[in-house]
Amino acid sequence: MADESVPAEEVPDKTPSSTDAPDDTADAPGVQTEPTPAEQILKYLVILPPLQKESTLPENVDEWQDSIPLPPIRAEEPVSSIRAALGDVCGYSHITSFRFELEDPPSDSAKKAGASPSLTKASPYTGKDAVISYPVALKSLEKDSAKQEDKDSATANDAPKVVLDEYGDLTPFLEKGLKDGSAFRIVLERYDALSLRNHIIRLRLLLEGSAPHSDTLDDGQGAENPEQTENDDGSQKEAVEEEDPPKEETNDGSKGSKQKRELDPKDMPMIPTGKSLSPNVNDLKHFYYFACGEDPSEFLGDDSNSDPSKRENGSKPKKKNKKKKDPKGNSNGSDHEDESPKKEMSMSSVIPELNVLEEKVRVACSIKFSGFHPPPPFRRHMGDLVYFEVSLPDGEVVHVTGTPMGFYINQSISTGDMKVFDPSPAKKPCFSHELLDCLLQHSTAMQDAWSEAISASKRRTELMSKINEDGPFFSYFRVAVRGDFPGYSKPSVASASEGIDSLIQTPSWLVPIPNVEIDSPNSWNRNISHVYNTNRTEEELANSFGVDVRNGALRDWNEELQVAREMPMESLPERIERARMLNKVLTDFGEAALLGVKAISDGSVSSMNPNEPTRSQVYLHNNIFFSRAVDAGIETFKVAKGDEAARKTASRDLQCLGTLHRMEQTGLCTLATVLIDYLGVRYVCQSILPGILNGEKTHTILYGAVEAATPLSSDKEMHELFENSLGKSLMVATRRIARQPLTPERTAEVEAAKKASPQYLAIGKQEEEKKEEKKEELEPIVEICSSIETKGIRGSDTRKYVLDMTRVTPRDANWISKQKGGTGHWESTKITNGAATSTKIPDNFDSDAWIPAVLRAELVSTYQQMLLRKYMDEKESGKDEQESAKKEEGLQEDKKKGLTDEDLEYLQSLRCNVNVFLPDIQTLEGVDDEAYRQSKNDEKMVRDMSSYLWEKIIPAVTTEIREATLHSVPHDGRSLTEYIHQRGINCRYLGRLAMLAKVEEDKDRQKSLEYKKGQASSLVRRAMPLFWLELLETEIVARAAKHVLDHYMSSGGAAVAGMPSQTVASFLSALVSEGEETAAQTETRMNKRGPSEPDEDDYIALSFYESGGHGDAVPASTRSRYEVWNDIEEEIGKRFRYHLVLYNRPGKSDRANYVSLLRRVCQRTGIRLAAKSYDIGGKCFCSDGGPGGKIIPSYPITSLDVVDIVPLMKHAAAHGEGFTPCGVAPAGGLPPLHISLPDARTTLEAAHLHHNQKNFSRALELAQEAAGLYQRVTETAAHPGVVRCIDLMGSILYEAGESGLAAANATRALGYQVQVSGFDSSDAINLHLVIFQFYLAMGDAGRAVKHIRAVIYLMHLMGGRNHFELPNVYHKAGTVYHGVRNYQTALRFYQEAMSRVMSDRLLEGMISKSSSVVLASLGDFKGAVESEKRAYELFGILLGENHALAKNSEDALKRFLAAAAHQGKGYVDQAKLQQQEEAALAIANEIEAEEAAEEERRKKKNQKKKKGKK
Repeated sequence: MADESVPAEEVPDKTPSSTDAPDDTADAPGVQTEPTPAEQILKYLVILPPLQKESTLPENVDEWQDSIPLPPIRAEEPVSSIRAALGDVCGYSHITSFRFELEDPPSDSAKKAGASPSLTKASPYTGKDAVISYPVALKSLEKDSAKQEDKDSATANDAPKVVLDEYGDLTPFLEKGLKDGSAFRIVLERYDALSLRNHIIRLRLLLEGSAPHSDTLDDGQGAENPEQTENDDGSQKEAVEEEDPPKEETNDGSKGSKQKRELDPKDMPMIPTGKSLSPNVNDLKHFYYFACGEDPSEFLGDDSNSDPSKRENGSKPKKKNKKKKDPKGNSNGSDHEDESPKKEMSMSSVIPELNVLEEKVRVACSIKFSGFHPPPPFRRHMGDLVYFEVSLPDGEVVHVTGTPMGFYINQSISTGDMKVFDPSPAKKPCFSHELLDCLLQHSTAMQDAWSEAISASKRRTELMSKINEDGPFFSYFRVAVRGDFPGYSKPSVASASEGIDSLIQTPSWLVPIPNVEIDSPNSWNRNISHVYNTNRTEEELANSFGVDVRNGALRDWNEELQVAREMPMESLPERIERARMLNKVLTDFGEAALLGVKAISDGSVSSMNPNEPTRSQVYLHNNIFFSRAVDAGIETFKVAKGDEAARKTASRDLQCLGTLHRMEQTGLCTLATVLIDYLGVRYVCQSILPGILNGEKTHTILYGAVEAATPLSSDKEMHELFENSLGKSLMVATRRIARQPLTPERTAEVEAAKKASPQYLAIGKQEEEKKEEKKEELEPIVEICSSIETKGIRGSDTRKYVLDMTRVTPRDANWISKQKGGTGHWESTKITNGAATSTKIPDNFDSDAWIPAVLRAELVSTYQQMLLRKYMDEKESGKDEQESAKKEEGLQEDKKKGLTDEDLEYLQSLRCNVNVFLPDIQTLEGVDDEAYRQSKNDEKMVRDMSSYLWEKIIPAVTTEIREATLHSVPHDGRSLTEYIHQRGINCRYLGRLAMLAKVEEDKDRQKSLEYKKGQASSLVRRAMPLFWLELLETEIVARAAKHVLDHYMSSGGAAVAGMPSQTVASFLSALVSEGEETAAQTETRMNKRGPSEPDEDDYIALSFYESGGHGDAVPASTRSRYEVWNDIEEEIGKRFRYHLVLYNRPGKSDRANYVSLLRRVCQRTGIRLAAKSYDIGGKCFCSDGGPGGKIIPSYPITSLDVVDIVPLMKHAAAHGEGFTPCGVAPAGGLPPLHISLPDARTTLEAAHLHHNQKNFSRALELAQEAAGLYQRVTETAAHPGVVRCIDLMGSILYEAGESGLAAANATRALGYQVQVSGFDSSDAINLHLVIFQFYLAMGDAGRAVKHIRAVIYLMHLMGGRNHFELPNVYHKAGTVYHGVRNYQTALRFYQEAMSRVMSDRLLEGMISKSSSVVLASLGDFKGAVESEKRAYELFGILLGENHALAKNSEDALKRFLAAAAHQGKGYVDQAKLQQQEEAALAIANEIEAEEAAEEERRKKKNQKKKKGKK
């Protein structure tokens, strides 16, 4: 239980550093530094059982035998962690109300501590003789407490007891006698209502599967292993020993080597010859196996997936402890004997036992509040706090009274019609301070069940430790698939034990459904998995939706956030503490916002303004302000109108707030803000600005305007803050605008709307006159350095807050009509795809939905740097070329050094006016001509910037994809979004990118046709990957589908949102199908269902739908496939100005990746489906044309397949962009947040720098230090920053020759990445590829192949069969099998790679070359010649005949031709010899036949002679 800030498990093989390494310098030679008190290691500490009255323990009970020895710990260990560690110790796990007192044990007692624990049943230390004290804090309530303490001390004639502070660490007690061998005595404390409730919560947790599993906290290593840390669950784990920098002499493959080892064929996956190497992505039931590179048939023994008779070379599966043979039949000897069972066999035997144990660790004991609770006043004043009704394992029901001293069985009765209230003690009350001990004393059945639960828990821990030795990644895999193994007999246990959601932060779109050994005719409806549980009912009734009602006042989120931001930053510890506080507050705020949105959606929270329409209603819950992102009316000051514009504006505002958050201390305060999309509604969740709810006098508008048609406010200090933060840092220009910015027409519209509203009468003429007088006193022109909608407010706490900062970059002129000042690029572009022109693309951009469409900050920065380089180059044109080159490489900040006034003026001119091209805004023409001319220049600059994006950046991305010059390949929609965002391209340009991709494909197709016809003499190396257009269209459809589904959810008074499963199932069925079934096809399919599968009547009977009287509360009937796709294509035309060419086309499309589309739509909408095989890409059934509200058997996805729909969150302080699915408590998870600790990023950048300089030792040390800094803030390794650090550590170790350590670090990084983003993410693919390379370097081909198979599956799943990296990945897998001389499997991988459409013709040549070598090794020289010819042709065309590859291929071709000719001649000679042998054999057979016939005639003749003689 050492310092948890840098857990050793997350940062293995550590080199000591200044921040995360233990201080062992005291023992180092030549170093005289002494450890600080906090770093002092305490040994032989022991926890003593609860204090008893003197001489009251039975003779057979020895408290020293039952004490708990502690491992060596630091003095800085928190006392709370010691308390938490007791939660896993038998006999102590159920004790909740206690404190520690420091004692000096007798001599040699620590050596006997815990030798033979006797606490297996009811504890002898919690009974009536246990000393129960009141909490120390209550002593302050005594009169004259100081004198009372002196009196007590004098009476006792002893020093007062030293009580350990629960909220501190052990350091202060070093001066009070804490030393090696000290003891911590448990002293029980009395209960109050809160502590008693916490005690019951803890006991319920123990009975529901968390029984203790340990008898001690010491692992037995004692002082020899002082470095130990604590897992999140309180269990101990050893710290990894410090490693010296990598040494060349290390040659053990398991620990790394600078020499690449020969590949070891041990445990190589054997792929049956009849099984396709291309994974079946429709088989989502086995998603978790394939995503981890595993074969489900190896674990489950599924003969349908793997026929043993069709395995490689027709052999049967290898058994353990048998010698393996290579493909040539040579024995590998003892070097490759299995020393331990394979992982698959181990899991197949261990997991079923674990599943059985899951039931045994649960005790069938229900604890609920009695119907007699709460106590009546007269009993309450006698000490009764609570009454419980407990159902014991044998069915007995007992009533328990809870008092401040503990619990006892009372005489109340509630069976049948007898309801007798008698809370007095029963004849055998079984009193105990702990309820569990009370029940154990009373019931033998409870004793047996609890003893069995403890034994099962210990066995479970033992088994888990065996199968979880290979890191977190495979641990998550086992948790995800354990439901597929036998052992479960109770559905409730199977459902509760599926803990993958509690381990992964981002809920997976696929939910594993456990197999249960039951025989139920209605198991298909999954009702059996939801069991009767009164505890769950009580928790729901007491649900406060995130509000901690026990803390009194609600949390002031804004004050906590601002105080955290204002914390000092002078020293590193101060910066770490500040970052920890920010991360904690923002994480808690996000969790509270999630619970609040769920409560609001369910109707559990009332609005603040219930008299207004629902769209205008706002909510105040848990000190968080909730509102819908809709256009609430014309009265508020805004530029864009409409719900769609309001939805986009909320997202832009959050991004700008996130930008300010990352700028740290700017003087401008921002509110904690998150956006949550749930069931078609976008909620804006913000902390409360101080004074905003208390009237206008408690806050002041300093900047901007809140109401429409009111003049803009301006404040000099506020303007300076904006100038310093937005102006200088974000290059936002300060410009003069009209103080009354709205046009007269818009102002008149606003005034008319105000007068038409009922609130206008309450304002009165006097208020209006005062506003008019105030307007006349103001200057007509004002300067602003922000968007015109931005508001600066001084709150009641005197801090200056910024709200509604909708833009920090200007509008995109490409999405503005040319007549209104736009570029006109869209109008000049002929919107055609093939021969068809889309009619769903709007003719103009008049919709207000395009007003929030702004340029990305990355594009603005790139454009400004381009202009600055151009300016400096022109200025320096007369100087030396080298100086010009140096100037060209400089960054913008470097340019500011030594700039002249002219340079500063030019730099100032590069700032962007973010208020151009806004509708209904007055110009200063005729009022301020200079400002008007400046605004026109600003508009021209924005047009030039937009044209730069259209003409340079977007085509450059297309070229980059074609030429494969990008650093990291986008694998799915999320990574695609990140990729184009980094280049300054908004997602609305996905349609334009798809159009350019289609043009490039047509060019490649034409060039290829010309080459085949002989009209072209050469070929270019690279072609446009087909994957690029498929990826773009998939993301386009997924984004449009989200908006369409949101519209379905929110239409009709949100009737669908109340019962969305059928609408969602029908929508997804239409989305992933090629067409809709006819009535005959539906009937045929339904007739083929199995006997246990439901029919149409079964689905309809799931819910009562014949209600509502055809009112508008009844959801509309589900839509047909045609209606769904028509709505999607209209959305695509409007948002992306694109016409689909791959999806929803006549006929069957082999390029429509429906599984990838299904995955992406589920991720973008929060839909979670059951992990099963779906008939995707065929016909669908999604509407029966009947009334809405009923459940229909939609196909291929039914309403029962929709397991859950979770909210999606976009956090202003998130690490990345975009919405992320978030689970709601108890299995909750938030997107990882930005870490406000510059030291961590600086240290990581320094590690990269030393890594590039080959300074591996220093780079490794810095990477470890950066990981430690990130973990000190997040308190977990599951964060992208930690993952990057550990990944870098693996790369450093790999380049240093330590491939084994590199693989261990990379595998750990993969585990944490899976915990952050799930099994199927782009980062997971990249890490699988890295681990594959590391395992190859250490010679472990078996593990390497599993990771490359995971890559193959994930690329198929996320990108489709035309993923442009798949041929290369198949080739890599083939080379591994080639390296171990498994030529048949290697050839199959090469052939699979050649079957793909490759965008790199040189790679095609390399694969052909590899194929020829394998074919030659197999003796197929004719096939080798054909492959080598293809390779030679490609090398000659692409590289020239004089290139080394071409010459090598030519030589190989000659050899193969000669071998083929020799083989052919041998075949001819062999054929002639065989013919001769066959002819000779035929003659011999003929002779034999004649001889046999002659012999037969002789016999007959002899028989006739014998008969004649007779």
